[in-house]
Amino acid sequence: MDSDSLPQEGVPKGTVTKRVWNESGIYPEASHDYWVYVPAQYTDAEPACVMVFQDGQGYVAAHGPMRAPIVFDNLIHKGEMPVTIGIFINPGRRELEYNQRAAQYVPLGDAYARFLLEEILPQVGKDYNLVDNAAGRAIAGMSDGGLCAFTVAWERPDAFSKVVSHIGSFTRLPGGGAYPWMIRETRGNPKPIRVFLQDGANDLNFTVGSWTLANLCMEAALKFARYDYRFELGDGGHNLQHGGAIFPDTLRWLWRDYPGVVGAGAPAALDKVVGEWEISTNAHGAVRASVLHVSARDGALAATLDDDVDGRIEITAITFEDGILSYEYTSPPSQMSWLKGAPGTITAWLKVAGNTLDGAVGGGTAPAFDLSVKGQRKG
Repeated sequence: MDSDSLPQEGVPKGTVTKRVWNESGIYPEASHDYWVYVPAQYTDAEPACVMVFQDGQGYVAAHGPMRAPIVFDNLIHKGEMPVTIGIFINPGRRELEYNQRAAQYVPLGDAYARFLLEEILPQVGKDYNLVDNAAGRAIAGMSDGGLCAFTVAWERPDAFSKVVSHIGSFTRLPGGGAYPWMIRETRGNPKPIRVFLQDGANDLNFTVGSWTLANLCMEAALKFARYDYRFELGDGGHNLQHGGAIFPDTLRWLWRDYPGVVGAGAPAALDKVVGEWEISTNAHGAVRASVLHVSARDGALAATLDDDVDGRIEITAITFEDGILSYEYTSPPSQMSWLKGAPGTITAWLKVAGNTLDGAVGGGTAPAFDLSVKGQRKG
């Protein structure tokens, strides 16, 4: 467990209070238990960011795998996330505890988003000064709650820009299993959301689907459509142990560029990509090798690509932003088949992690395509 999941000496502690909401017009007759965490640094003078958790009791518990209030205390104290009020909501109940969970969390559509925006946030907002913009709002959940969190951000990216899904239920066609296709259709115009997915290789495998395969399909779709995303696959099962172990790092990644957070607004360190990279492109099973030469001058990048078939290829545009190295070039003769025989522009989209690159090259409009790419720094 990360040390930021444990109480730290000298760190101011926020408060957690329990509430009940039983006046819902969107989910009539359903009562919702929820908890509100307020950091010690909160003042009415400045609006606080908001993070909403589904299956809230599992996230707010002081001795559970997530321990969200403790993590919030530590990261807010260090300036690694903004001052954020946490809202931890249990699924609705009527006669029995949680008996409205599937009805609220599984369906696609905007009903649950409206429940938050029209009922819960205004209720909490009576007591606290909350941000009213998407950049300052995040949402999270586990299993069906992870599916629900993604649905809220998907339906209302104008209200929630950041989403965390732990062991998300992207199964149950035509429910969450529809998302990979829906995401792919947004290539060229992705929704303005940041997505963190976590799952385990030994997650559930039921008639309604495999949770592991479903999350892998989500990851592939998010990559194809060029979303700001991160996917962490562990070897665990359908629980929060892995998600809890990496939760502080999840929040650092999620809030990394929010104004006032440590490092936010700093220019990209171009030295992370300057140099020579051995590139391997898997073109439908045939591996193509090349060497990418990246240089920097006056704060701008330039590059060439030495391909094992086409020789020197000029890179026409290159950027490195938010950990993504992107570059473009005009398709050489041997690569026109990738574009169905027509000349065009090929674009690389590569995540940089230390001395490795991972991502895709793609292009085309009818239909668009991707080929898997991996890279390793030379030397």
